[in-house]
Amino acid sequence: MRLSADLFRWGLSVLLMVPFLAIGGWALGLTWLLWLALVGIVAGGALNVAAVVRGVRRVSDGRAVDDMMRAVDGQDSQPTEPLEPRQRLIFPDEPAAASATKLDSRRLSRRTAALGSALGLVALGVAGALIAAVAIPSALSGDVLTLGQTYTVWGGGSVLFAVGLGIWSVAVLVVAAGVWIAGRADGPVVGRLASPRRIVALAAVAGAALIVGWFAPAAAPGLADALGPGVAPGDAESWRAGFGLVGVALCCTAIALTVPRWKRRPRR
Repeated sequence: MRLSADLFRWGLSVLLMVPFLAIGGWALGLTWLLWLALVGIVAGGALNVAAVVRGVRRVSDGRAVDDMMRAVDGQDSQPTEPLEPRQRLIFPDEPAAASATKLDSRRLSRRTAALGSALGLVALGVAGALIAAVAIPSALSGDVLTLGQTYTVWGGGSVLFAVGLGIWSVAVLVVAAGVWIAGRADGPVVGRLASPRRIVALAAVAGAALIVGWFAPAAAPGLADALGPGVAPGDAESWRAGFGLVGVALCCTAIALTVPRWKRRPRR
């Protein structure tokens, strides 16, 4: 039954990706994302059907019951350990050292994942700022005007753009700092919930949300009207679509990291 559950988890993961693919394809004007969403519906449904069929088949032929009884018999057949005094009272160093080493390893993995995720969010912020402040205005001006001339023609709209981009950049730094702090937090509850994989998934969700907010300043309000008929909106839209595609990929990555099982299990 474990393989059936794994198949169902993978099918559910694919189906959860479908809305992000469809919305991203519609919002960004990428038709191939819409087709990929359709493929995801078929693939996710097929995986779920395969999981149900396999589960029903194992129940009908008795293999599922055999697996359950085998597990119970295996637990019952294990010899009962005699009651002994706690070894910690006699050898306090060995268990404590082993437990401390394991705890330090988990803490290091969690902090490494948090630091890498925070740096990734900062890199995302730098890329978004450069695209919004340099690539999109240059594309709209058709490379006829320099970047300084473009901002001069833009006038008051450039001030609104700078304020919006500044707020977004501060939000990127705050979110990155929050992810880093979450990885450095300590305690039994945090150690259980904030695993390295979950921290990366949290950073992916936060990055996707930041990309959605990025579209407000990246719309370059008033620039196309200020430049007149010589603008090239197609080139600017390609930059917006490319960065938005990163957000779709981050959403799918978060689902793939959290919903399915990645630990390989023996097939029965």
